[in-house]
Amino acid sequence: MTSSNYHTPAPEAQSPGPNAPGRRQRSAEITKLEAELQHTYFPQKSDEDLLDRLNDLLDTFENYTDAVETMGLSHVGRLKEGRALAIVGASGVGKSRSLERAFESLGMNDRKSPFRIISIKAPSPCTLKQLGTSVLQALGYPVRRELRENVVWRKVRDQLKLHGIRFLHLDELQHLTQLENPSDSIKVCDTLKGLMQDEDWPVWLVLSGMPNLAAVIESDFQLRRRCTFVRLDLMTPCANDLQTVQRIIKNYCKKAKLEHQNLPMNELCSRLMHGAEGRTGYLIEIVQDALCKALKARRNMPLMGDFELTFEARTGCRPEHNVFAEDVEWQNIDVRNTLFPEDKEEDEVPQPKKRRLKIVRGA
Repeated sequence: MTSSNYHTPAPEAQSPGPNAPGRRQRSAEITKLEAELQHTYFPQKSDEDLLDRLNDLLDTFENYTDAVETMGLSHVGRLKEGRALAIVGASGVGKSRSLERAFESLGMNDRKSPFRIISIKAPSPCTLKQLGTSVLQALGYPVRRELRENVVWRKVRDQLKLHGIRFLHLDELQHLTQLENPSDSIKVCDTLKGLMQDEDWPVWLVLSGMPNLAAVIESDFQLRRRCTFVRLDLMTPCANDLQTVQRIIKNYCKKAKLEHQNLPMNELCSRLMHGAEGRTGYLIEIVQDALCKALKARRNMPLMGDFELTFEARTGCRPEHNVFAEDVEWQNIDVRNTLFPEDKEEDEVPQPKKRRLKIVRGA
């Protein structure tokens, strides 16, 4: 590996823009390339599983509508209730982008689609009332005053039916685990089951969140048996995943019209894997930001220094704790503790010694 691979690029030249003194001027071409770079989606190996499960969910809905509307059946067994799909994975693995992509490809964002889905991020902490209020706001219902919990969810059911919406996506649902009272979490689960079991307007759910969401679902057998699952795992330093990281780098270099042949690819991939903790979505963001630095510097190839500066900006780390810095033992760096690693353990404040009272007898 040559030192030129590791050269840390100098900051881009500053020149005042038309309206902001000190603002960098950006060419239209670079602006367009940066936008395309950050907008480009890199397919994950879990995407096919996600599409399969979503299609299965849509199939159960179509089976219900065929039985009730086309065949005129009033009792349709297990088809009479909605089902749920749960997508579980650590923060930064790419759950949100994968779901957005899947919803788009299946036409679930289309207002005229029978599969139209409404997505909301669960509030934190996720009480039943706050969750219902968030759903109402996403449906465009003006919540102008405090409503009782039961009133909120009655209105949720009414508004879903009024808008013809059968699919509801609740993201960040792991916030249920932040509730101090376990009975509050149970109430939310019971309400979600009630939405799926509603005889007049059953709803199909997509639930997504971090791994502790699984504990919430698995604690309620009735909810769990109505769910299918997609698990998004962290990447590991195995050959297949390292090849995936190579494809990510090459894919985004091509999109940005940058060369990659002189990059120390094997080592870069290993450092990226370690720095991003195997979180695919976060790893892609680091690659995108590093390539944007090369574009702004008007170079035709990124340098390791671009990744070093990107990681410094994202973590606030010092050079000796930067996994992309030259001549560091990057495998031993704790990337979860790089901002102030010396303060990991709080200094113990010495406590004053208690004075022992001396008892004088027979005084």
